[in-house]
Amino acid sequence: MMKIYLIKASAGSDYSKYKAETGGPPQNIFAAAAATPKHYQLEMADETIGMKTDFSSDADLIVVFASTPDAYRAYEISAKFKEQGKTIILGGLHVMFNQQEAAEYADALILGEVENYWEALLDDVQGGNLQEKYESKTPLDLSLLNPYPTDLISPKTYNYTWSVVVTRGCPFKCDFCLVHQFFNKFQMRPIDSIVEELWHLKSLGVEWVELHSDNLTHNRDYAIALFKAIAPIGLKFYGETTVLIARDEEMLLAAKEAGIKALLLGIETPSLEALKAQKKGFVKPDKMKEHMEIIKKYDIEVWGDFLFGFDEHTPAIFQETIDFVKEIKVDKVIPHFMIPFPGSETFKKLDSDNRILTKDWSQYDGSHSVYQPKNMSTDELEEGVYRVWQKTSSFMEQLKYIF
Repeated sequence: MMKIYLIKASAGSDYSKYKAETGGPPQNIFAAAAATPKHYQLEMADETIGMKTDFSSDADLIVVFASTPDAYRAYEISAKFKEQGKTIILGGLHVMFNQQEAAEYADALILGEVENYWEALLDDVQGGNLQEKYESKTPLDLSLLNPYPTDLISPKTYNYTWSVVVTRGCPFKCDFCLVHQFFNKFQMRPIDSIVEELWHLKSLGVEWVELHSDNLTHNRDYAIALFKAIAPIGLKFYGETTVLIARDEEMLLAAKEAGIKALLLGIETPSLEALKAQKKGFVKPDKMKEHMEIIKKYDIEVWGDFLFGFDEHTPAIFQETIDFVKEIKVDKVIPHFMIPFPGSETFKKLDSDNRILTKDWSQYDGSHSVYQPKNMSTDELEEGVYRVWQKTSSFMEQLKYIF
């Protein structure tokens, strides 16, 4: 029986900490695990939560997933297993947009939604007929999705916080984002499947669930139907959507009754010019205080994602953001650089303008300015983001990142 080792690589960067904090189990390794037929043996390691990769594993197939700041760690893992004669597969967003680089460390690359070709790949491994690349551009029918397994890495490891796929893809196409390129269609999972999975998770002691979606409330009818269906389960939920939810109090009431306790909103910046340039003109800074008040009326916390380093930003943006956060009363502020991930429109534009300062992927971690900002120095950008974080985060949050 073939044994497969699924590994989520992490270099331990601030970006990894942010991803671990704002989500449950990572989608890539758990999606692959869920799609694996039962007659295979599985082993998993999620380095983002401090698990150690076991280099003495007796697995036949090593599958490593990585985002850009963790790419070198993924290559290191691959090289160590390669020395042992293992078959190596690499996947993840970084691999998709840096195929030539990643191919040097792997026997095969996996691109796009893994479920569409996973069983064929495993058959090829066993038959000694592995292809160099497996790719899917056809959106997966989410009714075929299996629940994430809970027996390989237990919910207890994630402090009884879990993640359940609700949708894939995003209708918006922000220049700095890769989601719409990886999932090229907005797809919704059948509500009955979600409800069944949630009842099972509750029986295991799970308390918090991320309703995994890049835009939870994009389809109004679907979102309200989902909220009504999950309300009887009695779990605590959080998810990601846009500030436009504040204009729909029927939806907010349904969300509250469902048990949604927090929403991550891409507020991004108080700069209207920057928002328009990033195709996010629907976010109106002058309406934000009113929007926050409406959302909080339904006992839902707002976690605000703020980005810095747009061409429209000057050094004044940092104090402006600190004042803006105090004014609109965001419950939790997540400030970070606009990271120009390779493959994004932002990266392509900056690269063509010779403003990319390094292609050392370990620096693409949200703690370093890897490109030349237009209206400030790299030091001003780095120090400014750090100042916003210091001024807007709690003492306990700061302790988490220091240690």
